[in-house]
Amino acid sequence: MGKFNVVQVASEITPMAKTGGLADVVGTLGRELDKGGNRVWFFMPYYREVRQHSGIAVETVLKSLPVHLSPGMREEVAVLRGQMPGSKAVAYFIDHPRSFDRDHLYGTPDGDYVDNADRFTLFSRAVVHALKELKEPVDVVHCHDWQTALIPAYIKHLYAGDPLFDRTAVVYTIHNLAYQGIFSKDIMARTGLGWSFFTPDKLEFYGKVSFMKSGILYADRVTTVSPTYAKEILTPEHGFGLDGLLKTRSSDLSGVLNGIDTGEWDPAKDPHIATAYSRKATTGKEACRDALLTEMGYPAQKQPRPMVIGAVSRLAEQKGYDIVAEAIPRLAKKPVFIVILGYGDRHIQESLEAAARKHPDKVAVRMKFDNAMAHRVFAASDLFLMPSRFEPCGLGQMIALRYGSLPVARATGGLIDSITQVDSKKKSGTGFFFKAGTADALVKAVEEALVAHDDEALWKKVVAEAMGEDFSWETSAKKYESIYQAAKDRKK
Repeated sequence: MGKFNVVQVASEITPMAKTGGLADVVGTLGRELDKGGNRVWFFMPYYREVRQHSGIAVETVLKSLPVHLSPGMREEVAVLRGQMPGSKAVAYFIDHPRSFDRDHLYGTPDGDYVDNADRFTLFSRAVVHALKELKEPVDVVHCHDWQTALIPAYIKHLYAGDPLFDRTAVVYTIHNLAYQGIFSKDIMARTGLGWSFFTPDKLEFYGKVSFMKSGILYADRVTTVSPTYAKEILTPEHGFGLDGLLKTRSSDLSGVLNGIDTGEWDPAKDPHIATAYSRKATTGKEACRDALLTEMGYPAQKQPRPMVIGAVSRLAEQKGYDIVAEAIPRLAKKPVFIVILGYGDRHIQESLEAAARKHPDKVAVRMKFDNAMAHRVFAASDLFLMPSRFEPCGLGQMIALRYGSLPVARATGGLIDSITQVDSKKKSGTGFFFKAGTADALVKAVEEALVAHDDEALWKKVVAEAMGEDFSWETSAKKYESIYQAAKDRKK
C-alpha cells in the first residue's frame, strides 16, 4: 500500500478553530497521516477565531476566486495558506468575511445562524474550485460531517470528466448522524446541483434537503467514528431516517475508533496541571485534585477531601446534561464534588447554574471553553461523566482514562468500544456503565463507583489499567490508509 496525497476538509480543525471533538479528530488524524509519510493539506473556513486567536501566519495564494453557486449567482472568495503547527502539512483557508467573520462558528447559544446552509454550500463549492485552480494532484479528498457533504456530489457530478479529479477518491466521515444539515428545499437553487437532485433517491429528505445524504450517496467510501456506532446507525433507533440509505452502502461503510493526541494529553508532561504524574507514580493526582478544589472555592481545610466528578463537554441533551442536572440533588448527598466545564443549550446551562447556586459546596460550573482548565479537570477528577444518550465515539472518556479518571458512561456507541466495566471480583475494568438514559441510572452508577473507590486495592488496579490504555492515532491512521486504498481501487 502506497502513500497518499490527502485533502482533509472540515468546518473546524485544531488548533485553528474548535467547538468540539470534530476539530480534534481532523487535526490529529491529519498530523498522524503526515507523520506516516502521506502528503496532507487541510481546508477550512477563515473564521474570525482563526484570524484573531490561532497565531497562524497566512499568505494569500488566490486573491479572487469566483465561486458559481447557480446561474447568475457568483461570490468571490480568497484562498489563504498557512503552515500547520508541528507538521509539514499545509492549511488552506476559504476567506469570505460576510460568511465567516463572526463571533461564533455555527451560531450563538440562542440558535444556529439562519444562513448556515448558504455559508457551507459556498465553502464546499469553493474548496473544490480551489483544488482545481491550485492544480495539485490529489489522491483522496476526505470530507467530514454535513458542512462538507456536498463536496462528493460536486466532484462526482459537476466536475465529472475533469482530468484533475478522474482518479481522485472521496471518503466521507459521519461524526454525528443527528446533525445532518437539514434545510428548506429552496437551498437547492443555490447549490448548483439543480432541481433534478431534489428527489427521495438523492438529496430530498421529507420535503427538505439533507446535505449528509450527499456524502453518503456520492462518496467512494463512508466511515464513522467507532465500530459500534457503525452498526447502530443501521437501525431505526440511531439512523435518524437514514438507516435505509446507509444499509445500501453497508459494504462501503467502516467504523474506525477515533484516537486522541497523546502528546497534548499526557499527565506526565502536561504544563497545565498542578503536578505531573504517571501510571507508575500517581501521587501527583492528589495534588491536582486539591488544586482544582481550591480553584473552585472548596475550603482547603475541609476534611476528608471529596471525590471529584469532572465533566468537560458541549452541554446538550444528546450529551445527557439534562440528566446530570436532574441527578445533582441526589449526588449532592454523596461525598463528591462536581466540576462541569463547557457551554451549549441555554436551558441546560441555566439548570446547571441553578444547581451550583443551590449546592455551592458540592457543584461548580464554568460555562465556557477553556483548554487549560479542561486539562486541570481531567487531571483532578476521580470520575468523569459521559452520560450521552448516544455517542458516536467520544474523546472525553479516552482523555479521562489517560489521566486515571474513570468514566461513568452510558452504554452506547464508541463508549462501549473504549471502556470496560469495572469488575470487583476480577479486579479489572476501566469505568462504570449505565444503560437507561435516566437520572436514576446515573446515580446508581456513581454509587457503584463510590463503593469501588472504598476498596483501595481495587481502585489502584483499575486506575493503572485505565492509564495503560492506548488511544493514540497511529493504529486508526493506518486503518484510514487502508480505507483510502479501497476508495482508490474503486476509481480504477
